[in-house]
Amino acid sequence: MENKKKKLIIGLILIIILGAIVFYLTGHLTKTTICKGTLDMITDEEVEVISSDDKVKETKTQVTYDYSDYVSDMYPISYYKDYIKNSNKFYKNINGVKASLKVKGNKVIYTVDIQYDSDYMKDLVEAGLVSTNGSYKDIDYISLKDTIENQKSAGLTCKEK
Repeated sequence: MENKKKKLIIGLILIIILGAIVFYLTGHLTKTTICKGTLDMITDEEVEVISSDDKVKETKTQVTYDYSDYVSDMYPISYYKDYIKNSNKFYKNINGVKASLKVKGNKVIYTVDIQYDSDYMKDLVEAGLVSTNGSYKDIDYISLKDTIENQKSAGLTCKEK
């Protein structure tokens, strides 16, 4: 009986150690890079790029339009919200993409979350969110390095979180 208790305790300790190692490695294999900046007088953008190795897994983009100097009785904030919705591609009903618009005071906040899973690649290419010279089937992954270079060329500053 004493021998069974020792084996049980040793087994539990090994399970706890293994769980701690997996938890530690999972947290360290995933990297988050934040790219942000002011694009013009009313527009700020922040992109959270979640990656593993050089492969982008997801981006979470928030574009904030500050209409504080422009809102009036003639042009209420709802006018600007509709303007943003109609002038941007609003990525609804695309697999792997969640898009939303909300109003906070005199600001319109446009959020787009994209999952770069191979199951969604066809939809992402067709929506113009991912470009390729060939077929969507040729895309193995979205490069973190290229993604950060694109964000920097758009005027954003990127830092690893």
